[in-house]
Amino acid sequence: MDTRARYAAYADRIAATSPSYAAWARSVDDDLVALLDAVPASKRQPELLFAVARRLGADPSDPGALRALGLEARPALVAALASATVQANDPRRLAPVVPLFAALAARAGRPLGLVDAGGAAGLCSIPDRVTLDLRIAGGALPTVRVHEAVDEPSVHLTADASGLVPGPAAAPIDIGARVLLDPNPIDLAEPGAFDRLVEAVPPEAVDRTALMRDAARATLAVPPVRLRGSLPGDLDRALDHLPDDVEPVVLTTGTLVYVPGAERQRFVDRVRELGVHWIALERTGILTGVAATLPDDVDAADPDAFATASLDGVAVAVSDPFGVRVRWVRALNL
Repeated sequence: MDTRARYAAYADRIAATSPSYAAWARSVDDDLVALLDAVPASKRQPELLFAVARRLGADPSDPGALRALGLEARPALVAALASATVQANDPRRLAPVVPLFAALAARAGRPLGLVDAGGAAGLCSIPDRVTLDLRIAGGALPTVRVHEAVDEPSVHLTADASGLVPGPAAAPIDIGARVLLDPNPIDLAEPGAFDRLVEAVPPEAVDRTALMRDAARATLAVPPVRLRGSLPGDLDRALDHLPDDVEPVVLTTGTLVYVPGAERQRFVDRVRELGVHWIALERTGILTGVAATLPDDVDAADPDAFATASLDGVAVAVSDPFGVRVRWVRALNL
């Protein structure tokens, strides 16, 4: 998919929730395409461009502001894009993976040691601090509480669910240690850190920002060890920071799409070599081994199958990009 088509698809996907970002995506013209082609492919995603544009003063309520910035401040925009990373953690992505943590915790026999790889500020490092309700259309019970947080502050998530929906967890998730690995980890205790974190969030998404604020409070209550590094090269170093009395598990949520293909496979191979658990919510199809475990009727072009949740390389569910609509394709023993 070329740059113009990528932005058009993004506009169609986000139009219902963010008219301003959809308008910006549709404003991408030949000059902006040429600008984006001047930065590495990993720096061309819409969320990154829009976050950087806002940081440089572009007003998302003005449909022409992005194009104007590209014309008036091209060198600054290119330089900022080249060094920027998408830092927006979306705690809604925990909805498809909390049941995977619950299933793993139920059979681990000891606390889990979590390495959140590419976790920015760690808003997805708190599966134990999530109370998760799944809404089941047409089910005998309209809502199933799959997991309940026992400590405060916590986050309450609700997602629409279908398929082989998991039942309630037998016990709360027990996280004994947390490590955050990221090229540019964010310390939420620093002044202005939360504002920087939400730069990529569409301005209309006030509920999402509020949820991120709740997740930030929960993260600050159990802050992870923050390490600067990337996958796959720093995976071993991150795992070495876990104590010996925990069950190691690596979490990736929308991380591996930014890792080049060969390096991505190196990560998958290294996880297997180390024998550690791996929970993922990654774009459907980018992990060929995981994709091979999906049912034949899953269409990667379906917006509700945009991402695949997997446990130890086996697909368990598919969801929309934000984890709010989840189809469970494999039963979990909680």
